[in-house]
Amino acid sequence: MPIRPSAALANAALQLAMATRGRWAHDRLLRAAQSPREAQAKTLGAILRTCATTDFGRANGFASLADPDAFRRRIPVQDYEHLRPWIERQIATGRVVLAPEPPIFYARTSGTTGQPKAIPVTRRVLRDLKRAQRAMAFVQHRDSDAFAGCLLAIGGALCEERLQDGTMAGAVSGLIYGTMPAMVRAKYVLPPAVFAIDDYELRYAIIARLAVACADITTIATANPSTILRLLDQIRRDLPGIVPEIAAGECALLDRLKPGAAAAVRQRIGASPARARALARLLADDDPVTPERLWPALGTVVTWLGGGCALAARTVAGLLPPGAQMIDFGYVASEMRGTIVIDADRDLALPLLEDVFFEFVPLEGWENGDRETLLIDELEEGRDYQVIVTTFGGLVRYPMNDVLRAGPRIENTPTLRFLRKGRGMTSLTGEKLSENQVSAALTEVSRRLGAAVRFCILLADAPRRRYRAFVEFAGEPCDPAAFARGLDDELSALNIEYAAKRGSARLRAPGAGESYRKDCVASGQRETQLKLPCLQNAEECRFDFEAHGSADAPC
Repeated sequence: MPIRPSAALANAALQLAMATRGRWAHDRLLRAAQSPREAQAKTLGAILRTCATTDFGRANGFASLADPDAFRRRIPVQDYEHLRPWIERQIATGRVVLAPEPPIFYARTSGTTGQPKAIPVTRRVLRDLKRAQRAMAFVQHRDSDAFAGCLLAIGGALCEERLQDGTMAGAVSGLIYGTMPAMVRAKYVLPPAVFAIDDYELRYAIIARLAVACADITTIATANPSTILRLLDQIRRDLPGIVPEIAAGECALLDRLKPGAAAAVRQRIGASPARARALARLLADDDPVTPERLWPALGTVVTWLGGGCALAARTVAGLLPPGAQMIDFGYVASEMRGTIVIDADRDLALPLLEDVFFEFVPLEGWENGDRETLLIDELEEGRDYQVIVTTFGGLVRYPMNDVLRAGPRIENTPTLRFLRKGRGMTSLTGEKLSENQVSAALTEVSRRLGAAVRFCILLADAPRRRYRAFVEFAGEPCDPAAFARGLDDELSALNIEYAAKRGSARLRAPGAGESYRKDCVASGQRETQLKLPCLQNAEECRFDFEAHGSADAPC
């Protein structure tokens, strides 16, 4: 597809934005990184002053807290379930209960109890997110010329639902994408309306149709690399039918879209016989369809590179054109953006010192119940930490259940790298499945099927992008296939993001108990204190269940 007429103007606007606002945001972060303790104290002071007049701030005496030490002594670490009543009251009443101003948006994400979280996003928070986005874009532009051509960015839906007070709830990525300046949006391959398509298969088919038509994609950006692999699967299936549509400027899928989405997609479709001929030649040979062959100018992929995404990221890297660069997406969650990559060559990310107040507990201490925290300047390179955040959106001493590793310092601030979710949670494609949810799902499916389960463990199998359930029944065995279907259904009901990833096919369908227990004891664990997990990453599980005759029920 030819570059749209506004692309030249968009290029000029982007060049100017990178040289001015992008560089300013980047340099501001580096200045803060020169004195991280001072920057963090200033940030916490601003959060406490801003939130002092909220119901939560008054109840906790924010106005009397003068410094980080007093704050840490006075306010306990508290997870979302402690904050949920305050957030729900804010939604119900419209008052400034937790967030210091009426939220313009709520980020939706899975909760550990199965009930989704609603994370307040205020105008201040959105402004900070955009500043971080500009700094991150500046680095990508400076180091890889990422925005020379078109951008294939894939995010979430801006509005998944309206809450009781009428405020939109959805994905923060959709909020940022949908509020970009028009000149920037002109370079995006996909209109925001695509992310709101409810039918997962249809959504990926539309993304594939628009992406294949554009030959000048220089950057792909999406949080999870499994999204890229899922898209490639779709393209390989659909390409024979897409080629004649590109030649004629048609799209049969438009009839299946809602009017608003159909209109937005129709504006991106034009006849391109030359592109169709190039794709037909690609189909005519026996070589596999890869990003390198689809988009030879592709030079940058921005996605998560670590944690449970590392295997998928490596697979994506092997499909790229020579010289293309993978840049980490940074430490980002629905609750906040924590870091941006400031040095793409060394994959080093600085914490956003002016946007979030960070506390850390050494991993070994956290697992032993220690909640005494360190500040950012006290971290040691190479050590792993659980992270606790306080934000301008009203989250206060909020444990993220994420393990981060402190890296080399930039200026005087340690860089941070995400390693994994904390104990009791797995995430292959962003579903963030918790052990509590697995336990609840197992209980319900056992009750419903009348199955007596002696032992069950769910292993997160990253290479195959699926969960594998190993179940040992007591008495009459249950049909493994029926149990697997029931478990899959219950997990989908408890975890909205698990359901989304299963629906989009990014997450594929899920008597060793005593032997496993003996193996754990033999490895040094105390039998009286042994807590067998029902959820674990497969690569972390040294026990071979298949060798002990367990039935593998893939979900």
